[in-house]
Amino acid sequence: MLNVKNLHPISINNLKRIGRDNDGGYIIPKIIIDKCDGLLSYGINKDWSFELDFLERRKNINVHCYDHTLNLSALIKFTFKSILLCTIYIIILDKKRLAKSVYGLSIIKSYFKFFREKTKHFRKRIWSDNDGINRTVDSTIEKIQSEGSKQIFIKMDIEGAEFKVLNEINNIKANIIGLAVEFHDINSKSKEFNTIIDGLRKTFHIAHIHGNNYSKINSKSNFPSSVEITFISKKLLKGVIKKSDMKYPIKGLDQPNRHSKPDINLSFS
Repeated sequence: MLNVKNLHPISINNLKRIGRDNDGGYIIPKIIIDKCDGLLSYGINKDWSFELDFLERRKNINVHCYDHTLNLSALIKFTFKSILLCTIYIIILDKKRLAKSVYGLSIIKSYFKFFREKTKHFRKRIWSDNDGINRTVDSTIEKIQSEGSKQIFIKMDIEGAEFKVLNEINNIKANIIGLAVEFHDINSKSKEFNTIIDGLRKTFHIAHIHGNNYSKINSKSNFPSSVEITFISKKLLKGVIKKSDMKYPIKGLDQPNRHSKPDINLSFS
């Protein structure tokens, strides 16, 4: 059973939404953006709006993205799919979905424009070892540190592999100032999830949480199977730490991942 009380965020000012509308955006404390000089992004698929938005707010930092599924062939297929979808949405007059599909028409140009110089894409999978295409979190941190980054923020959406890699975060000897993680299947993996949260809370506070409304709500925990959680290093905060009295989702800040469905209200009791 999920320990939902441990998921209650702290009260923190200046939360910012980074990334595109709906699915793909995360809520980050401004202090993290101001301090960060290295962004590690695990699992980008065909959406680097978060990384682009982050760079616009914190320029000239190293950005290393890891995704073994992203290649030229995938981009070409996505372009043709977007052409087909645009045609359909024009016919049925679906402006919302049309706007999202238009993005795919220029995806190849966007990729080669974005990934250059200090912004790099590695066709590697984040995993628990460094065999073959696999890379550990520790090895990616060593890589970005070798290029001068000392204050590192991690964004992670790796479709369940987070359970393989997050237990070791506290053992990494690096200054990780925060994380934004999308957790999957938390109700069916509640024991593992609780253990990871307990471990992370030794070093980090939970700054924000949002339920992914693509996933189903569990009748026992009253929580969706997927949640996005932002963690902030305890080293960045001074003074008395209090639990937030905000309602989640936060009106005017959070957005439903799936725009056609209402967002999910979270309770921590």
